[in-house]
Amino acid sequence: MFLSQAPIINRYNFISKFFRGPGNSTGKSKLLYRLVGETSILDLTAENRHYFSIGEHADKIYQENEALVTSYYFNVTTSVYGIRQSLAYSTHEISLLLKNGKNRLVKIEHHQYLQAVDTLSINGFLLDKKKSVSTGDLRALTIVKIYSNLAEIIQPLGKLPLEFSTDDWNDIRADSVTLVGSNLTITQQTITEKKKSLNNAQVYVRAPSSSSTKTEFIKATLVDEKRNLVKIIDKDVSKDPIFFTAQSDHIVYENDPPQTKYYVNFTYDTTDAVYLSYLRSNLNWKTRYQLNLFEESKPVTLISMADIRNDGESKIDIENAELLGGDINLQMHATHRFQYAQVAYSSASFDAASGPAGPAGSTNKLSVGQGEEVAGLYVFTINQPFSIEAKTNYLVPMFRPRVTVERYNSISKYFTVAGNSTGKGERSYRLVSDRFLSGGNCVIREFDRLVGETTLPDIAAKSKHDFSIGQDADIVYKENVVLISTFSSNISTSIYGARQTRTQSTYDINLTLKNYKKNRPAKVEYQQQFTGQTVKLFKPNAVFTQDGSTVKATFTLAADEEKSVTYKIEVVN
Repeated sequence: MFLSQAPIINRYNFISKFFRGPGNSTGKSKLLYRLVGETSILDLTAENRHYFSIGEHADKIYQENEALVTSYYFNVTTSVYGIRQSLAYSTHEISLLLKNGKNRLVKIEHHQYLQAVDTLSINGFLLDKKKSVSTGDLRALTIVKIYSNLAEIIQPLGKLPLEFSTDDWNDIRADSVTLVGSNLTITQQTITEKKKSLNNAQVYVRAPSSSSTKTEFIKATLVDEKRNLVKIIDKDVSKDPIFFTAQSDHIVYENDPPQTKYYVNFTYDTTDAVYLSYLRSNLNWKTRYQLNLFEESKPVTLISMADIRNDGESKIDIENAELLGGDINLQMHATHRFQYAQVAYSSASFDAASGPAGPAGSTNKLSVGQGEEVAGLYVFTINQPFSIEAKTNYLVPMFRPRVTVERYNSISKYFTVAGNSTGKGERSYRLVSDRFLSGGNCVIREFDRLVGETTLPDIAAKSKHDFSIGQDADIVYKENVVLISTFSSNISTSIYGARQTRTQSTYDINLTLKNYKKNRPAKVEYQQQFTGQTVKLFKPNAVFTQDGSTVKATFTLAADEEKSVTYKIEVVN
């Protein structure tokens, strides 16, 4: 019997990170658990707390800037052999920006671990005035909840025990098979592997007297199918039965041999309807995108398709389906392939290059609804029943988000040493959508021509996502770094009074940009990251700005224009 007691569970988002020193950092909060993930539960004592996370939350975004305000050293004498030790006191100013892309109140816990200091903890709430979305009764119909690598099947419980073939069982996660329902208590569950024995079955076996030129089969009795031990009666050899072990391919069966079956049985107590739930790996989905860009005056279009894959050996009939997107920690115990053997499109019409059109006059269009946020994930509902043939990819049109895309050339580099460097700008895009976008492959077209592709992560509504798809040969930069001055100072370390050198260096950085395009201007965004204990941009400088340990600038180059700019930087290592 399963003994259960309702635990107290608090859902929250949290940000946990280690302090790394001055600079900028961004990221997403972690979320806790509809079926959104799994975790291993430790042995817990009564009333003890256990914290765990199951994935990132695309709607909870943070940006943090750490700035070194002051730093000074002084020497002390340790209690061990009078050794001199140098201690450093540093004051940092940490600016934390939190963004809630949800339509409801959320709780966020922020932890930052500071070496040799203390742990900084912040608890807070982010509020949006919109009301939360109700998910409804999940038990109303047979539902298939499809994830990126598996699917959860929920269907009315049939006659017990439940029987599964070997092929079906290989695609099912055994420890996920369970019952769901209101006021349900499972008192016992068994999973049994059974196969009808072939022992004492009549078979034909290749006779021992057979040769390479002549093969003869004689009737025999299979005594032990595991060892392929057979019994024959050959009066020419002996009056008594003869036993020998035959090769598997030397045995011929009169009927199709029975296959292994798996049986699942339950005993339970309930007064309401009961449903069977389990995970299967041969049904999954992902998002396909096509981003179409034209002149600046024309709107951008982003076509999104739900690509549902049935990798099984038989047709699947789905009565009600949900597609779940987000950072979901769910795994099958075995690795399963995701192939493209056959593709079926479901729609009456598409935009150009987005897929073949459906039959003329079709009125029942299969489509995917707008995503609704549930427990940090997004749920997309398919509006009607459908079927997917075996080994088939079934593409269904999703919502059409309103997006804006800013095109620019990016130059992003790390500072090394004094000297010269050259390079080319990257063809870059800044995408903003009015709603959540689940991660997936995106093909980019400009002026009806394919120009590249990228993999989009989960993107929260109204959040910016920058990506690059290749170099632009017409945007060239040259950079000359000149060391103006450098001086060093020694301090004592904590190890046996050893001396440590701090070096302060000042550089002049001369940047030359050239736009070789003959017929249009180009926007260029430049950034260079520096590593050091402190980084300081000398001011005034109307072109360059400092963001933590990064120096940034934005330029607009006319057609065939060359532009040179300079900035001075101080780095302490």
